[in-house]
Amino acid sequence: MAKAISHWAASVAMAAAFVFGAAAAGASLAAADEAPPQVRFRAIKVDVSPLAENGLGPEAAWMAEDLPNRLRQAFASRLAPHDTAAPTLVVRIDRVTLGESGGGGTQPFGLGGARDNIEGAGTIVAPNGKVVATYPLFTTQIAVTGGPVYEVGTERRRVADLASSFAYWLPGQMGL
Repeated sequence: MAKAISHWAASVAMAAAFVFGAAAAGASLAAADEAPPQVRFRAIKVDVSPLAENGLGPEAAWMAEDLPNRLRQAFASRLAPHDTAAPTLVVRIDRVTLGESGGGGTQPFGLGGARDNIEGAGTIVAPNGKVVATYPLFTTQIAVTGGPVYEVGTERRRVADLASSFAYWLPGQMGL
């Protein structure tokens, strides 16, 4: 019995070392992948080609119009356009989904409240073209932020709201 307990204790100890060791290794990898807090960007570029390639031409055009200004506002204190050694922030938007109207219910915004989603990534690219780090981001919000989902013509406002949401959350995702 004592041998079984000591074997069990050794197994638990090894498992704990593996789990906590892996967690510590994961933490150090995540820390190495974070942008340094003092990072500055020479430029911000926006790539909405995945939207257009997936048949979202109007949404791609609206996002290309709205997102650059929102990103410049979000990263204003980190822009250094004359610093040739500074990396470029390339923001790619992969998907925009505008939810359909919910259908009532007793919960706020209805039981099946419509959600608008945006998915993409911010990538830091060194002056030599090497990718330094990539930060995927998915944000979602209730569709009524851009107007009622049943109102004709709300898509433009809803895409603008998604651009604002993405620009707002990206610096935090990057650890800035």
